[in-house]
Amino acid sequence: MKINNISYILKKEQNGKRLDKVITKLIKVYSRTKIKYFILKNLVKVNGNIISDPSKKVFINDKIELNINFSNNYVFTPKNIKLNIIYEDENLLIINKHNNFIMYSNNEKKHNTMLNAILYHYPLNINLPRVGIVHRLDKDTTGILVIAKNLFTQYKLTQLIKNKEITKEYLAIVHGHTKKYGSIIKPISRNIHNRTCMKICNYGKLAITHYKVIKYFKDYTYLRIILETGRTHQIRVHMSYINHPILGDLKYNNTFKSRESNLKFIRQALHSYKIKFNYPFNNGSRVWYAYLPDDMKILLKKLSN
Repeated sequence: MKINNISYILKKEQNGKRLDKVITKLIKVYSRTKIKYFILKNLVKVNGNIISDPSKKVFINDKIELNINFSNNYVFTPKNIKLNIIYEDENLLIINKHNNFIMYSNNEKKHNTMLNAILYHYPLNINLPRVGIVHRLDKDTTGILVIAKNLFTQYKLTQLIKNKEITKEYLAIVHGHTKKYGSIIKPISRNIHNRTCMKICNYGKLAITHYKVIKYFKDYTYLRIILETGRTHQIRVHMSYINHPILGDLKYNNTFKSRESNLKFIRQALHSYKIKFNYPFNNGSRVWYAYLPDDMKILLKKLSN
């Protein structure tokens, strides 16, 4: 099994904090429980010395090194599901995700997930947290997904996400006519009354969505949307909040459902079409596109008639 090495020099804001908390913040692909496990197994060094105490305080300019031999305990079955690959090299994979495709499930009986597909085509990804999945798309949202093929890449990409250095753009069709452009800055949290839904609430996490009109139709608007943050269901919740829910969104559209019956569009009209970030291995800016799927192209033609 491959050994994964990561080293990091502590900055001022991490001065005097617990070792396990610092590492958990730095490497978000692992839970704090897993980080404690690594420390107790003597897989972590501070300034060249093995540390086995998760509560040890660390200070500015300390050098933390992780020598991780990690294996997932997934019981899910690899399955030969075709992946629409936009780009691939030895470090990462860019996929154009299709509709009706969930990322992963805790239900062992579900085998038609992105996780199962990755395990089939890239069996070595079993050695990565969440088999290398860096970010998620909802089951019925199509478009760009980034999959890491080694721990270093996964770590680098999660750092880019944390530092808001990855730009993700979406295409969406919403009800009504929005302003020509705008921003929605509203915190989002899980709905305690319905755990599969999110909602706007003051104690939630900051969420920022920017949008710009591409085209107006009679009762709908075609939008380009840029995310500044990446909360669960963020676009869907924010657009519903301003009373312009996404067409076909059964979860967050309680106002315009009757209007959609003639369109026969069976999912939310939301597509992740562009991602841009500095490639971790040459610091050059890279951009990838996933063009509209056929069902959204057909929908746009219907709305144009």
